[in-house]
Amino acid sequence: MLKVHILSRRRSDMTHEQYVIHWRDVHAPLFASQPDVKRYIRKYTQCFITGDHPAGPTLGSTDGIVELWFDDIAGFNAFGNSPSYRNVIQPDEERFTDPKKCEYFFSEERTVIE
Repeated sequence: MLKVHILSRRRSDMTHEQYVIHWRDVHAPLFASQPDVKRYIRKYTQCFITGDHPAGPTLGSTDGIVELWFDDIAGFNAFGNSPSYRNVIQPDEERFTDPKKCEYFFSEERTVIE
C-alpha cells in the first residue's frame, strides 16, 4: 500500500476557517462522488489542524493534512491523470488551496504497536 501525505495550505485570500469549511463541506463530498476515486483510492482522510497543542513543539504552517492510500505508484499516477481528477477535483482544489505551497510525501507503513 502506498500512502500519500499532503501538507495542504490555503489560498492567501482565505481564512483557516473558510478553508476548513470548503474542504470539509464542499470538497470532501465532491471528491467522494467521483468514479475514478472509487477506482483508484483505497482510503481518504482529512486531518484538520487545531489550535490545541502542548508548549514546546515547533509548529508547522499548514492548514490540513491529507492522507490518500493507493495500491501502488501506478494507481497514484492513473488517478492524477484521470478525468475525475483533471476536470472536477483539481479545479475545486484550486478554489481553496495554494497548490504551489502544498507538500507531498510518499510512504509505506510499518506498524510497530497496534
